[in-house]
Parts: sequence; structure tokens; C-alpha cells
Amino acid sequence: MLTLADREILNSALLELEGCEFLGPVVAVHDRPVFELVENPFRALARIITFQQLSGKAAETIFGRFAGLVGTDAGMAPEDVLRFDVETLRGVGLSRQKATYILNIAERFHELDLTPVRLFEMSDDAVREALLPIKGVGAWTVEMFLMFYLCRPDVFSPGDLGLQKALVPMMGVEKPKAVEMVAFTERWRPFRTVASYYLWRSLEDPAVDSGPRSSD
Repeated sequence: MLTLADREILNSALLELEGCEFLGPVVAVHDRPVFELVENPFRALARIITFQQLSGKAAETIFGRFAGLVGTDAGMAPEDVLRFDVETLRGVGLSRQKATYILNIAERFHELDLTPVRLFEMSDDAVREALLPIKGVGAWTVEMFLMFYLCRPDVFSPGDLGLQKALVPMMGVEKPKAVEMVAFTERWRPFRTVASYYLWRSLEDPAVDSGPRSSD
């Protein structure tokens, strides 16, 4: 499976976007992105859930306590988490909802035997099919997972509020619809992940927060 962790793939994406009338000027003034395949996709997804709607410091503290309870961090497996119930997970600072979601993820990973090797070999659509049925895992979460943890080159998240904002001046539409954004971003296929990175960077202004923000 092609990934942006491959330097040649990323170089091809940058070369393509440098010539774009919309993103070329953004690429010219911002550093190139760094993409690294995550070693433990299950841990990464649990971490995404933990960090939602929390400050980085608070989320890091809670996730550290969670890893301590489970007994492992880097090697965290679904089976490690399934030994605990919601109330026990709440004891480390997770909300009831997040504890439930993480257990749902663990059950799904265990049920489908979603090992790192298997996930790395699955297509984007197959990953979506495996993860979207999990209660608590929405389209935005899966898209961020594909982009930043599996390093897939051609992912776009029409539900991301930052991407919506970045596209407004380019599209000349005050409130672009999802279908319109998807159609507009076709020009960046097959490198829409890298295009998304530079769309977020285009928002870098003292008065604007940049980076992915969930609308799930």
C-alpha cells in the first residue's frame, strides 16, 4: 500500500501541488509535512478518542493514566483494554462516553483481528468499512486516522471545520456543501491528504486556529 511515509511519494505530491494556482503559494512558504506510519494503530485510535475536545496537556495526563492502568503503552492491544469495564476506565479520568467508545474500538479490533500488518495492507475503503460501524468513531475520526496514522496519500475530510474555512476563499462560496468541496478537491487527487495539510497551513494567522477540528 502506498503511503506518504515513502519520501518519493511525498516528493511527487509536493511537486504536483507546487504548480497549483491555489496551493502553490502556500507550499512555497511553509515547511514540508512529515508523515510517519504509526506502529500501533489500535493505540493511535484510542488516543484520538481520548484527545477529542480536551487540551493537549489534560489529554496527555489522562491517556498516560489509561496506559498505566492497562499495563502497557507502546504495545497496547485490544485484549489489554477488554479486561476492564467502563467504570474502571472512568477512574483514570475518561468520561463515560469516551470509556465506552474505547471499549467499542477494542471489541471491534479483537473481533476483526485488526492487527497492524492487516490494517497497513487494507485499502482506504476497507479501513472505513471496518471502523465506521464502531459507535463513537465517525467519518472525521477515520479520515484523520487514515491521514496521519496510516499516512494514506489521498484522503479528504469534508466535515473538518478547518478545511471548510480554508476552502471558502478558493471556492468563492460562503458555506460550501460537502459535495461541492469534494468536487473542488478532485483537482488534488491523488494527493488530497497533502493538499489538506496545506489548506490547514493556509489558515495560519494570529487570529485563526489552524489544524484539524472535528465536526463529528
